[in-house]
Parts: sequence; structure tokens; C-alpha cells
Amino acid sequence: TKTTTIRNSRSKTSDHPANMTDNISRPYKSTVHIALPSNQYAQHLKDVVSVDEEVSNKVVKSFSIVTSQEVDGSDVDRGNDAIVRDGGDADEQRVLRINFMATDAKMLRVAMSTTYDMINVALKCFQEFEE
Repeated sequence: TKTTTIRNSRSKTSDHPANMTDNISRPYKSTVHIALPSNQYAQHLKDVVSVDEEVSNKVVKSFSIVTSQEVDGSDVDRGNDAIVRDGGDADEQRVLRINFMATDAKMLRVAMSTTYDMINVALKCFQEFEE
């Protein structure tokens, strides 16, 4: 069986491109890492969840696909998560990283909740239509 690991951590950086272009302070930040079975799954999930822009400029999301080794402080690299146990290559880019930045805590929570809902639906579709 294929497993997906979702990891959430606070971001400490403020050098995101959105912070530099619109001069809106977004002090509330969070980074989510979603480990997937393959790069193809990670790319499909990124395509699905990144398609819609946020309704307001109070929240900015950015998406990237990284290796498990690029996830700072991750349990993944120590073998405590499914990304290593499922026999996958630690160098393969199959971890979807989503960075959230918001003007206030409520907007951050709403954006993350909505994104988690979209991820849940996408993963159920992947599972349903898997070959």
C-alpha cells in the first residue's frame, strides 16, 4: 500500500517573493510538507492545489517539489516516516512543500484548512483512479 505523510512546520523566513513585491506584511507563516509515493504524484498534487488563486491578497501560497533530504529537521530523513519505509529513493523529488504567509492568524488557518480539504479530495481521487 502507498502511504502519504503530511508534516507541518512553522516557517522562519521572510524572503518569499510575495513579501518583496507587494509591501504587505504577512507575519503569520507556516510550511506544510506532503510526502508522496513518487514525483508524478507530487507533481499532480501540486497542479491540483495550486490552480486557484487566493480570494484576497491577505494570504500568499507558494508550491515546490523537493526531496525528503531538503525538508529541514524532518523525521523523514531519520526513517520515522513512510517516505523512507516505503522503499522510495530519498533523492527523488516527491515531497510537496507548501508555504503559507498571511496577514493574520485567522486567514492563515482558513487558507490551510481549505488547502488540506483540496489535498484530501485530490488524494481520494488519486486512490480511486489508481491503476
